[in-house]
Amino acid sequence: MKNQIICLLLVIFSISCKNTTDTNENQGIQNMEKDTVTISMDTNAAAFLEDSTVTAISIGVYKNGKSYTGHYGELDRQKGNPPTDSTFYEIASVTKTFTGTLVAQAILDGKLSLEDDIRKYLDGDYNNLQYDGHPILIKHVLTHTARLPSNNKGIDELFKNEADSLAFKFNEIEKNYNKEKYFSHLQEITLDTLPGTKYNYSNVGANLMGHILEVVYKKSFTQLLDQFILKKSGMNTSKMILTEEESNRLANGYNNDGDLMPHLPVSNTLWGAEGGLKSTMPDMIKYMQFQMDSTNAVAQESHKKIHKENATEWIGYFWRVEQDEDGIYYHHHGGAFGANTYFFIYPHYNLGIVASTNCSGRIASANLKSAVDGLLDDLKPFGKKSISRAITTLCFEDIDKGITYYHQLKKEKPEGYNFEKEGELNSLGYALLRKGEVKAAIKIFTLLVAEFPEAFNPYDSLGEGYFEDKNYQMSLLNYEKSLALNPENDNAKMMIDKIKNNKEK
Repeated sequence: MKNQIICLLLVIFSISCKNTTDTNENQGIQNMEKDTVTISMDTNAAAFLEDSTVTAISIGVYKNGKSYTGHYGELDRQKGNPPTDSTFYEIASVTKTFTGTLVAQAILDGKLSLEDDIRKYLDGDYNNLQYDGHPILIKHVLTHTARLPSNNKGIDELFKNEADSLAFKFNEIEKNYNKEKYFSHLQEITLDTLPGTKYNYSNVGANLMGHILEVVYKKSFTQLLDQFILKKSGMNTSKMILTEEESNRLANGYNNDGDLMPHLPVSNTLWGAEGGLKSTMPDMIKYMQFQMDSTNAVAQESHKKIHKENATEWIGYFWRVEQDEDGIYYHHHGGAFGANTYFFIYPHYNLGIVASTNCSGRIASANLKSAVDGLLDDLKPFGKKSISRAITTLCFEDIDKGITYYHQLKKEKPEGYNFEKEGELNSLGYALLRKGEVKAAIKIFTLLVAEFPEAFNPYDSLGEGYFEDKNYQMSLLNYEKSLALNPENDNAKMMIDKIKNNKEK
């Protein structure tokens, strides 16, 4: 009996030791993961803030079921006021993914069909919303192929002359816009091609979906957001219209010259379905959880591929859907006059990344995307690493050595780095261009063209490089090559006209 008791105590002690060891090991793994995420956020935020035109960045990461946030810099220059978990950002067009998710809810509820003619939900005569007998369908609006205008009446004309006052003129139109003006504009539209065939990003279309949702549910768009997304996901700090106290926590927005920009008035005048939401980092992580829940039928429906852009890119319910060698991922960018947000979810990596800054403009947007790419490269559990990040430091020190290293890695480690994605070298080229390293950028774009000779965008980028170098003959040559490969490249058309007009002058 005594021996049995001793054996039993030894077994209990052994189990206890094992549990203690397992707990310590699990805690160690969790701490290691936390350190990895924190280091990556710190590193990529520091690189982002090297750009003197920006002052702040907030990052949210959802990895293996755990949430992480990081806030860096200061929201207002020399004010010493860093962003926090309670800071509201304008997430702008990321709002469209919420609208798309509500449409997915309506599809599952039997309220809508992707094949519905949108005129079914409009009062009055809208015979203009068809082309050669083919009407605009719900699926066309969701995928920006309805051929609706990009913006409300009067806005697109402003962008033809991007003066310093553009943001204020934009806001003047928007804050005086109402639903009567919106529907009047809708009756004036003339379609130029068959719906569903040609992409044209449309805020008008996103707001139209807001209206249609209100018609089928007989509730306001804001009520639908609360009912089907915000409350279900526990998002308590995501709103269309903020209280006075919350408005004090809304990040001031600046352009790349450091000028204070006005906030978007879109949620005050129309539905806000195109870009009216304001949110915080903790709430955006909750939205990641909502979208990455494999048991959430509505989220899964919203991710379905509706329109194919090319071999690896589709559009879902306003979601951008892409596929790489590791799996399918979903994303959207939101940009306002004083804000930029990138939102990505990678179900195959069990990873979500969101990053926001209170600065607008192409430079801030490109650098913010680079920060997201850096986070992905650091945190994904498997797959090829970024070749751009691998050679960036060397390219900035000595471009010829950087390119030599590129070829060395491609020869020695072809499976270790992503050599198949043209965006890798393209982003590096533009990083060099933004830093004033024009000659180095041209060399990277030349390498890009050599690596992807049948793609139109590398020639477009090389054309821009030569344009910045004032070598207009070579710039024109490359823009023309880009246009030949893609006759719908509007940027190439614009730049060709610009160069030819300058020559005539």
